[in-house]
Amino acid sequence: MSPENYPRRRDGSEYYSKRKKPFIKDPLSGAERYARDKDGNQLYPNSEKPFARNKHNEEYYAKDVQGNEWYPLQHGKSVIIQDTNGRFYLAKRSDGRERYPRDGKGNEYYLQKDGKPLLLRKENGEYYLARNRKGYKLIPWNLLAAFANDNEPFLFTKDVLGNNVYVRQSELPQKLSALCNCVCNILFDCPKALSALGCCLLKGI
Repeated sequence: MSPENYPRRRDGSEYYSKRKKPFIKDPLSGAERYARDKDGNQLYPNSEKPFARNKHNEEYYAKDVQGNEWYPLQHGKSVIIQDTNGRFYLAKRSDGRERYPRDGKGNEYYLQKDGKPLLLRKENGEYYLARNRKGYKLIPWNLLAAFANDNEPFLFTKDVLGNNVYVRQSELPQKLSALCNCVCNILFDCPKALSALGCCLLKGI
């Protein structure tokens, strides 16, 4: 039996047919595969069930041409594979490091475990932090004391799940950091105003 193929556009990219089930299967293994763009990056279908299944009938993530797994987006948040017990299986980079989920604007965010932000670890056990779309490290509220230096200013904001996170002011561009100093000196008596300032600055950059 010859393998089934996705329809193709003129540039060679594959796409999902609206008239059929999203995924085509390998006739020998029974594994589903993702459609690919013209560069070879795997694509998700526009579906409430975006994941293909391997020959073991397990859901798996699409990969880019470098071999990095990536998350599909629905309702402004990443869709994450879970088993029947509710355990999360996170997407991984080509080097095996797990990836934080991202919101619709490209900002990474923390999942929650027992009411606390869940930090990911390197192979050596060291934590690494989520970052916003500009690359600024997002320090979770429960580890602020461990990651923030004494007397270092920082800005407060929230991620898409409502976790309180902080960004070191020293990471911000010089002009923006100077603006923070100026405005914060005016608003230091009003914590709510400072909170709003942090949210506006960090979400707008």
